[in-house]
Order: sequence, then C-alpha cells, then structure tokens
Amino acid sequence: MTRTEFELLATLLEAAPEVRSKADLVGALRDGPGGPGRVSDADERAIETHMTNLRRKLGDSAVEPRHIETLRAVGYRALVPGTTAAR
Repeated sequence: MTRTEFELLATLLEAAPEVRSKADLVGALRDGPGGPGRVSDADERAIETHMTNLRRKLGDSAVEPRHIETLRAVGYRALVPGTTAAR
C-alpha cells in the first residue's frame, strides 16, 4: 500500500461512518482536513484512481463493497461493522 492509499484509508476510517467528499480527501492529502486550495477535476480523478487501487489491494469491490463504499456524486465512506452499504 502506498503512503497516499494509507492516508486515504486512515482518513475514511477516522470519519466512519460519515461520508468524505473527493474534495475533502484531496484537502486531507494536501494540507490536512479542510485544507486550502482549489480542487481540480484532475485532483478528483486522482482520488478515484487511488481508491480503485486501494480497493484492489484490500480485495474489495465497488459493486459489492465490504470496506469502502462509493456514494455517487457524494464521496466515499468506510464500512465498519454494524453499518451496511447503501443500495
């Protein structure tokens, strides 16, 4: 797991079961939570790529998530025991 993937996972777990937007995740990687700066489309695509790689390494699936859930047009959240993925 890369440092970026680890930071993304840690950020999601700290916020669980709350949803974190792509912009929030970019900010967390750059300057800490709510970090300053404009978030570009490229930044958001990079988050998507990192999340895809992280899921692959965790043995997770976007279709049937066990660890990380994608909420379309909202963001991502970590699934913790006792919570279920939205359908």
